Amino acid sequence: MKTTAFISAAAAALLFSSCISHPSRANDHWNSASLAPRVARVMLGYDPDVDGASYRDYQWQNKLAISKTLQRHFLNWNPDNPYQPDDPDYYAPRPVHSPLPNPLNYFHFESVIIGSILYGATGTFIPIPIDSLIGTLEPGGEEEFVAGLTTTFRPLRVLTVSFMEDGLGLPPYEGQESGPSVSSHPTPAR
Repeated sequence: MKTTAFISAAAAALLFSSCISHPSRANDHWNSASLAPRVARVMLGYDPDVDGASYRDYQWQNKLAISKTLQRHFLNWNPDNPYQPDDPDYYAPRPVHSPLPNPLNYFHFESVIIGSILYGATGTFIPIPIDSLIGTLEPGGEEEFVAGLTTTFRPLRVLTVSFMEDGLGLPPYEGQESGPSVSSHPTPAR
């Protein structure tokens, strides 16, 4: 009788000790949904409980740290040194996570290293920005990716439409009185 009660108490203790109540699934090894966060933590060093909810912000902070280290060692420039001129871009907010308008923010030093490894292995230099691609595939990353492309190509679209209308004398869009025009270049009188 005592053995049965002891075994029942031990089984109940094991059952209740496996239950957890914190929101992170990265440490919940009883759940199959914990696989991706655990792999991300081991392979990328990213822990959402410590580093924040957005991988894009985490990888941008890593890129800033790498840039700062390289500038300190190779360019003898340190943004934290009060005797050197300030860099206003250093403390600026994170730019849009997209290869355009500035591809150096998207393809960083990591891409050069991976491209060099692929060049040694295959003879072709292919820079693959793994951190940036993971940030793009994260929820919300596609919108930032498209926003960067839209910001880059919007002036070309506006200039092309105003040129087609004004320069070539083509009619405006259907359903509109006139197409978009560039405000810095006034439309000539017809």
